[in-house]
Amino acid sequence: MASSLPPSYEFGDFVLRPAEKRLLRAGEPVPLAPKVFDTLLLLVESPGSLVEKDVFLKRLWPDSFVEEVALAHGISQLRKALRDGVDGRKFIETV
Repeated sequence: MASSLPPSYEFGDFVLRPAEKRLLRAGEPVPLAPKVFDTLLLLVESPGSLVEKDVFLKRLWPDSFVEEVALAHGISQLRKALRDGVDGRKFIETV
């Protein structure tokens, strides 16, 4: 019998559960704003790949015009939530 559990993603000490819109660190919830969560999901669904700025903008704000600063702010918030760079761990790299 196939598992009916929705997919989840694990990286470092984090677990991302898209169906629940939850990010957990060592089992504890990490609060993320909806767009920040969607940003993380897009990155996790594209492991090791470069995600172009236009892809972020089209997927996160499909029916809106937003300044690139909105994306930069979201990435900054995501880095803080992931503690990106702490102890040399880097989950997000900007090219």
